[in-house]
Amino acid sequence: MDAEIYDITKALSRLDEKSGKLKKKRREPEAEECADAIRWARKTKIAGIVVGDFLTHVMNEAKRGQKARSDFHRLGGQKGYPDYILDVARSGYHGLRIEMKPPKQYQSRITDDQRKWERRLTSQGYLFVFCYSSEEMKQLITDYLTDNLDFGGDAA
Repeated sequence: MDAEIYDITKALSRLDEKSGKLKKKRREPEAEECADAIRWARKTKIAGIVVGDFLTHVMNEAKRGQKARSDFHRLGGQKGYPDYILDVARSGYHGLRIEMKPPKQYQSRITDDQRKWERRLTSQGYLFVFCYSSEEMKQLITDYLTDNLDFGGDAA
C-alpha cells in the first residue's frame, strides 16, 4: 500500500525524493506563474519583436546564504527592485517594470521597498505594474507593446 501512495503522490508532484527519503516540496506559486510567462515570452512575437528577447528577470527574491546575500548587496543589488524588465519604449514610457506577486489567494503583501521602487521608476518615465498571475503579465505585455493600455483609472 505504501508504494501505491508514493506513486500517486509523486504523480501529483507533492513530494520530492531526496537521498531515498520523501520530502514535501515547497509550494512556490509565484515561480510557476513566472515560468509560464517566460515560456510564453520566448515564443511570442508582438509588434515585430520576440518578447523574450527583451524581457529580463532580476534575481532579487532568491533564498541566499550569508555570502550570497553579502555579494548581492556589495555588487549593487537592492531590495524591492521589480522582478521583470521589458526594455522596449512604448505607450509613452521608457520601458516596463513588472513586480510579480503570488496569486491573490496567497495574500502576498507589497513591501515598502517595492513601493519605493514603484515611485522611483514611475517618476523616471517607466511603467511599473504589480501582476498576480502569468495571464495578467502576458496581457499587460501585449497591451503595452501594442499601445493598447487601459487601466480604467486604476494604474499600477
